[in-house]
Amino acid sequence: MLTQFYLLVQASSFLVCLYLFRYLKNSELKYFLPFLLLTMLVEVIGYWQTTKGIRNYVMYYVFTTGEFIFYTFLFYRHLRKKIFKQFALAFIPFYLLAVAYNLSFVQGLNYFHTYTFLLGSFFIVVFCCLFFYESVLPEHLNTKLTMQPFFWVCTGLLLFYLGSVIINALFEYLRSFDMQQEGIRIYGIINQSLNVILYSSFIFAFILCRNNNKTYSLQL
Repeated sequence: MLTQFYLLVQASSFLVCLYLFRYLKNSELKYFLPFLLLTMLVEVIGYWQTTKGIRNYVMYYVFTTGEFIFYTFLFYRHLRKKIFKQFALAFIPFYLLAVAYNLSFVQGLNYFHTYTFLLGSFFIVVFCCLFFYESVLPEHLNTKLTMQPFFWVCTGLLLFYLGSVIINALFEYLRSFDMQQEGIRIYGIINQSLNVILYSSFIFAFILCRNNNKTYSLQL
């Protein structure tokens, strides 16, 4: 039941993005439209394959790698300090090399890339902290933080990936011994709940972007 609800919220985020695209097209949030469409396709294919007993680690390997690159690109566009922007830019080739190494010599294609997923999650949390740090600096307080659409995107990412770091770090424990079946169920519930939070934050950011545009138009 939670899986269907999570997929519904995810689809809703795409539909809201599509409906409000005229307000998003002049902001960095416009890149969410193709990204969310691709995300939906991957999730639907993955859900169908799961019902058929098919494990397609390659698809998730490629998609989650692209996902981390996409979010890093957004942070690169939103971070203001030059050193932070360079840090985000440098992470992209570093992460691609880490994924290639993990794929070739460590976990391969027959397992989900938990090591590099944890690495990517950790760095997204770091980027979120850098964004929040910049946002509370006196010179950047001209706009109320909660009125900034990317603040909500960043909040969703922080909660999702911080939770992902914790549950993925504990995944092997949850699967161990007598907790194997129960552990997998707990993992699924937490992961899907985090996804609901993430895509709900995207929806709120899209709506806020529209409201900000309307307010600006009225002031003109």
